[in-house]
Amino acid sequence: MVRRHPWKERKLEHRDRSKSAIKRGEVALTGVFLAFILAVGVLERLIPLDFIVPGARLGFSNVVVLVSIYIFRFRISLILVLLKCLLMSMLTGGPSSLIYSLSGSLLSFAVMYLLAKALGERISPIGVSVAGAAAHSTGQIIASCVVLENIGMFAYLPVLLVLSVISGVLVGFIVKNTVPRLRIIVPDLKNGRAAEKRAGGSKGG
Repeated sequence: MVRRHPWKERKLEHRDRSKSAIKRGEVALTGVFLAFILAVGVLERLIPLDFIVPGARLGFSNVVVLVSIYIFRFRISLILVLLKCLLMSMLTGGPSSLIYSLSGSLLSFAVMYLLAKALGERISPIGVSVAGAAAHSTGQIIASCVVLENIGMFAYLPVLLVLSVISGVLVGFIVKNTVPRLRIIVPDLKNGRAAEKRAGGSKGG
């Protein structure tokens, strides 16, 4: 039986502890984010904008979605979006609400994720947020056309896009000032594997 050198065993043990700490941090922060999403989502239902466009919302729960794109890995962010859609539809809607929520949220998430990763610091969170808000409105309108079999739903799109720009700017501004602070608090969540390597390397050295 081949025995590892003591320093290698310490290195592996430290790496495992680092990995466990990162996962616990991700789970804890994801839980906090999800609670925030649900609280904001319920509050938004109390501020209806149906007098402008049926079903319109402020969209401030997207603050958490966009923040998660900047500090979490893809899988964690996607799970957060899916849980947001599922739980919000259970609390405030039904099957039809889930369809609209998924169509808007998934398209918005895809657009924001691709922009944030492809352009990096060349585009600010405000620009990413506005694009995501516009994609969310577009996705929901497309879903409405399919579910209601009424192409006329596209008539609401221009008004929704104007609202998307306004809410997108506000959400982006909040995210722009939040992400740097979160990266100070949880600097290793974004690149958990890199952090493990650094931790292992420092012990091995």
